[in-house]
Amino acid sequence: MKKILAILILLASFGMAQEGSIPSKKELFLRARDALKTSLESGDTARAGQAIDYLKSNVEEGAPLTLFEEYLAEMEAGRFSEGIELYADMRRTILDSTFKPEWKRRISAEDPLTKYLYRNLSPFDSTKADSLHARVVPAEIGDEYKDLYRTLLFSELIINRVEGTYYGTRFSWISLYDTTNAEEFLKCARNFVEKYPQSAYTRIFKEQTIPFVEKHMQPLRDFRKDPLKHKYYTGGLGVFAGMWAGFFAGDFTDHFDTEMGSSLILEASLQFRRISLNAYANYGFINMPKDYEYRWGKYEDESLGLTLGFTAYDSRWLKAEPFVGVGVYDFSCTEGADESTVFLLGANADVRLLASKPNRIGGMSFALVARFKYMMQFGSFYEYLSPSVNYNKEKGWVDESLEIESGFANFQFALSLGLYLW
Repeated sequence: MKKILAILILLASFGMAQEGSIPSKKELFLRARDALKTSLESGDTARAGQAIDYLKSNVEEGAPLTLFEEYLAEMEAGRFSEGIELYADMRRTILDSTFKPEWKRRISAEDPLTKYLYRNLSPFDSTKADSLHARVVPAEIGDEYKDLYRTLLFSELIINRVEGTYYGTRFSWISLYDTTNAEEFLKCARNFVEKYPQSAYTRIFKEQTIPFVEKHMQPLRDFRKDPLKHKYYTGGLGVFAGMWAGFFAGDFTDHFDTEMGSSLILEASLQFRRISLNAYANYGFINMPKDYEYRWGKYEDESLGLTLGFTAYDSRWLKAEPFVGVGVYDFSCTEGADESTVFLLGANADVRLLASKPNRIGGMSFALVARFKYMMQFGSFYEYLSPSVNYNKEKGWVDESLEIESGFANFQFALSLGLYLW
């Protein structure tokens, strides 16, 4: 009976009841929305409140009033406490992963009321957030409401739910999609936590929202201070060319004398996070037999290999990378020598002489790099000499075959200059 009386009073107050006709529920709801718009436009907050309460009490009966429309209408009608509480619950669904509201689906209506309520919300930026907050500053509500409202408004500027579809499956996630106002939000949130330790939103801000925003903001702060910091221990692609020098050790030196030739090393490097794969090719050692002569002259040995490196230290100027690997060493000293499989051990020290500034986190940088390489190659040498090529310096041609087998290690020190896409 009270509900019917309230409806009749509402309709009579706006002069919309027609004698001799009984309007349908749908028509009553639409009239109530028109009444709400007219009241808000004229500043009649009392009648606007009656229309809001009527629509709220009938949402389960099909009255069109979305949660966001309800929040906007409450704020327009000057019922700030109710509006802020509703807005806080809506934002909580985004900011609090443990919050599971039991809201039922509401019907929306695209009508003049909708356009009126949303008229000043787009674009929603910091200026709009400030103006919405300024509206509640003189209101007779507690400071906690006012501070919470400002904090939540700025949270909406930076954090929201993003939805996507993958092979027909819909999913969503919470994203910090804009960092422009993140520092202002952090300022408001920390102030709220300090002033209202018993608030439920203090727990949400302290345990979830502030850490979530800080996780994204700290790299941006670091980027402003040092644009290259985020690139350390990441990866890239580089090519190098340079010169090297070295020497042999082991039983091999009992049979051969070694000298340096043209000394060239070429290298390509591919790095992902701390792990790098390097391929190299070099030549330059000339090994000459001590007791017999190779009648075709002097030739430079060649070496190819792959190494797997680990970035142990990285900074703006220096990267240290120990590595292990495997390769082949091609002895060119005699006709009967085979290629030898070698095991590699060493380290690269890269000095970044120049590096371009990336325009954003994850942006590319080009670097000019000087690479100092220390590498040890371990293997075994085997050679078979037939009588036709076995010539001894003292004995001349020796009519017998000769086999030489010995272990060796060579030590190489290289300096290369490279271009690195970092």
